[in-house]
Amino acid sequence: MTSSPLPSLLMVAAHPDDEVLLAGGVLAQYAAAGAATSVVTATWAPDSYRAGELTEALTILGAGKPRMLGYADARNPRSAPGRTRLCEAPLDEVVALLVTHIRALKPTTVITHDQYGQLTGHADHIHTHRATLLAVHAAGLPHLYPDAGEPWRPDALYVATHPASGVGELGPLLERVDKTVHAAPDEHVTARIDVSDVVATKWAAICAHRSQVEGQRALPALLASLTDEARHRILATEWYTRLDTGPLSGPVQDSLTSVTGNESGLWDMIGQLGDLFTRRDTVSGLSLEQQWTIQVLKLSEEVGESAGAVIGASGANPRKEHTWSDVQEEVADTAITSLVTLYRMLGDQASAFLTDVLKQKSSRFQPPADTGSTS
Repeated sequence: MTSSPLPSLLMVAAHPDDEVLLAGGVLAQYAAAGAATSVVTATWAPDSYRAGELTEALTILGAGKPRMLGYADARNPRSAPGRTRLCEAPLDEVVALLVTHIRALKPTTVITHDQYGQLTGHADHIHTHRATLLAVHAAGLPHLYPDAGEPWRPDALYVATHPASGVGELGPLLERVDKTVHAAPDEHVTARIDVSDVVATKWAAICAHRSQVEGQRALPALLASLTDEARHRILATEWYTRLDTGPLSGPVQDSLTSVTGNESGLWDMIGQLGDLFTRRDTVSGLSLEQQWTIQVLKLSEEVGESAGAVIGASGANPRKEHTWSDVQEEVADTAITSLVTLYRMLGDQASAFLTDVLKQKSSRFQPPADTGSTS
């Protein structure tokens, strides 16, 4: 299975309007850069008025046509007459539907609600979170849901969230209508995205959900009651937590303690940096080949800085007052840039690729293993 040439993004949302409230900025940025973006919505019938609002919002965001599972909203049985409420739907049934969409759309990145149910703890948000996590893992396994299409494993899975330190003005806004605020611990957040450049697009998409803007308790209505400046502050930042999409890459271990947390954590951080740089370059309109070229040039720059630090530390250049600690830091920067470059080219396969190359290189210098035979 291989990824598409450009990053592609799928948002799995519980209700119409969740897609833009949680990830509207990232969806708009990806679409503006030419990446494929899609949204699957778990509740409300495709022939409901909310479906019409969703269609308009997705058009504004550049996220294609609605894809609706058609379950009933937990708080509004009229949302899908005769259908099961999403929060009561069998988990395996919801997972199977999501696997079908994931395999058909082949997204490189999937986003959904966090495990807290997005600030207010809505039951539909929590059920969508659980189903999406299971679906992302199942979609890549050929023996699960064999009738749902060819296996596909997304490269990245993120949950949209709000850290405790980032709730800000949203807290009092929700508490004003007696809603509970469930924020994630700050250390759980792995990405903070500045979407200030597309706030106007994001707000226009929120306004497309007219029934929610014209209400009193829904978040779009609360946002509409604010000044432009206050609303911009709330909408200009989006937070995400990256989760595993499947088994870690690398050689087969002979013990459950063979893989240390440090190795896993290293590639997690490398992946976050690589995804951040790719996202920024994509928004800037650079092709993948251009991005890789610039990244390799950055690697060359780091090597030059390491050489300059050595010259200064050895006293060969009296104008440079470097120490050997500076040299070590520059070498570390070079190693980090090398790993980020490899990750940006190979994604989650970078770790396994590096291990294979290391084995090949080391075999040229290490003596053959002693077979125990005698002459």
